Amino acid sequence: MKRLKDLAFLLKAELKREGVLKNSFFVSVSKAFSSIMNLAFMIYSVNLLSKTENGKFQYYLSLLPLVLAIAEFGLPNALIKYISPLAASKEDPGSYLRASLYIKFYSFLILIVTALFTFLFTEENYLMLTVLVCGGIIVSFLSYFEAIFVSYRKYIALSLWSPLPNLLRLLILFYFAQTTTSPLRYFDIFVIFAFSPIFLLFLFFFLFGGKEITWSAPKEKVTESQKKLLLFNLWAFVASIFAILSDRLEIFFLNQYHSAEVVADYGTALQLFSGFVIILSTFNSIIYPKMSRLADTPEFPIFVKKSVLLGAGIAILLLPGIILAEPILNLLFGAKYTNSISVFKILYPNFLLQLVFAPLGTALFSLGLPRMLAGLALLRLVFGTLFDFWIIPEYAANGAAISLFLGQIVSWLILTGYFLAYFRK
Repeated sequence: MKRLKDLAFLLKAELKREGVLKNSFFVSVSKAFSSIMNLAFMIYSVNLLSKTENGKFQYYLSLLPLVLAIAEFGLPNALIKYISPLAASKEDPGSYLRASLYIKFYSFLILIVTALFTFLFTEENYLMLTVLVCGGIIVSFLSYFEAIFVSYRKYIALSLWSPLPNLLRLLILFYFAQTTTSPLRYFDIFVIFAFSPIFLLFLFFFLFGGKEITWSAPKEKVTESQKKLLLFNLWAFVASIFAILSDRLEIFFLNQYHSAEVVADYGTALQLFSGFVIILSTFNSIIYPKMSRLADTPEFPIFVKKSVLLGAGIAILLLPGIILAEPILNLLFGAKYTNSISVFKILYPNFLLQLVFAPLGTALFSLGLPRMLAGLALLRLVFGTLFDFWIIPEYAANGAAISLFLGQIVSWLILTGYFLAYFRK
């Protein structure tokens, strides 16, 4: 027991020395508020829609991260990796920012071509495809600007920026729900979710302030930075595509084998974990810039170990939350989504373990190993597909939750083995 206390005090002292506690406080409060607003939006949406309509809403909502992955093309992580050292040495990252805008334009063209092929060879609605493409581009700028805030460690500005999109979404949804004569459908709510942030993007330039960055540089430097970003981003992009496909695969299988109501049961339980996504995002925002700076130093393994311990500590603190599944779901949705309770309980340990293993994935980015991340994500996709095909047809939403958990175990074991070997060097 004494050793555990000593370890806790040592970790606390280190976090104070690095300013992590101070920085994470502002970002955590902001992200928590953002998460509450997002959760309120989802709860309100679910209660506005019939179960069948909600199933369709959850299906298209699950496609949005895939569109976002293409729209972002791995840029947020790459920008943090390359701009953080420049920010620390007061150098202008203009070449990287200019190059990143070119890459975002290429991504937009890829999305248009992909949407066109999808429309020609599937039965997807062209209006939904248009909303997915345009909305994905808009939402992708939120993470793009956030990466710049993180690179410059402007956590106060980030704290002001983070909750605004979800707050605006909720306010617009409430306005239309109260003023329209006909009930809102899943298409209406999805449009509000995807397009609302466009009214806030200009605020980045007011919140960032100063003259530390420009979006211009000599053509030769921009070309060089573009090649560097594309090379790094290629594998980061592949990794994110595989990861998102493996995370959302269960909804695709549920949509194939079961009714929209079953998709709604699973998707509704999944939405309640938006708080975990915020915690992971905050965690990553705090540790990634420092990992990028320490990547080639002897301090790197020490910082990675401390980050894993911090993730494990947060997971332990959140462990009792599993007992709140039934009262929370009954309070929010009544008897309409009782089937989601068991799904929530199965998913909960999976998200806790993600907090523990998240620093190891971040460390691979810091070491410039996105190719390995892509390989691990592919493993998750392959094993996830096998489990989905085997479990979901018979066990429906509960099977989807089990499959999501089982599909990640192999990649976690390999990731752990790699870093155990790395730390012995």
